[in-house]
Amino acid sequence: MGYPILPSSMSGDGMILVNSFEKRFGNLYGKGVWSKLGKRAATIDRNVVALASFNGGRRLFACTGFFIERNGSTMILTSASLVRDSGDENKIVDNLRIDVLLKNGCIQGKLEHCNLHYNIALVSVEYHARRPLNMIFDSESIDDVVAVGRCFKHGTLMAAGGCLVPWSGTLDCEFLARSTCKITKAGIGGPLIDFDANVIGMNFYDTRIGIPYLSCEEICQILASFDTIRY
Repeated sequence: MGYPILPSSMSGDGMILVNSFEKRFGNLYGKGVWSKLGKRAATIDRNVVALASFNGGRRLFACTGFFIERNGSTMILTSASLVRDSGDENKIVDNLRIDVLLKNGCIQGKLEHCNLHYNIALVSVEYHARRPLNMIFDSESIDDVVAVGRCFKHGTLMAAGGCLVPWSGTLDCEFLARSTCKITKAGIGGPLIDFDANVIGMNFYDTRIGIPYLSCEEICQILASFDTIRY
């Protein structure tokens, strides 16, 4: 892997994200596209969380994450923008605190692994997710997809439908793919799923090129590197 996936300068409006973490998108839980997911919607609701990072009393970033199974335990996969220092995109925030909003309350999380280059982080919590979302690697036969996010302030679960489209961006990032789902910055780090609630990838956000995502195949390669390198 030779190119950065989504550096902090590609968050749509740079790192100027104040008051933009809570903007809703798509359909709220139980409405619109959720009806097409049927009983699978409850599984998504249990597994998709909102996260916020703090330095002292100052909130730095907020985004979405979701539970995955890794080495026999469950962890939250999310965007490394959550922990990235806005003054130095190659550095993790000092004195970092991570709050995780679960479906039934807020608890503190711990950064376990992070790759700032490819914008992936793993956060652990003292909570065992029952039946984490399943990740799949073959999306060639999939047309319709759903981008899911959760708002940290209100806990609102949101979903936006769309389809997979060929990559047409000008960025030199061969590992990115793209969907037509329309999300806001609140959906950064959230899962892109099919209508069987299988995860296809993790969503990023950029106003210039649409909604890029990193596929599960690429994510798993990065996660494998965490076995030898923590950050």
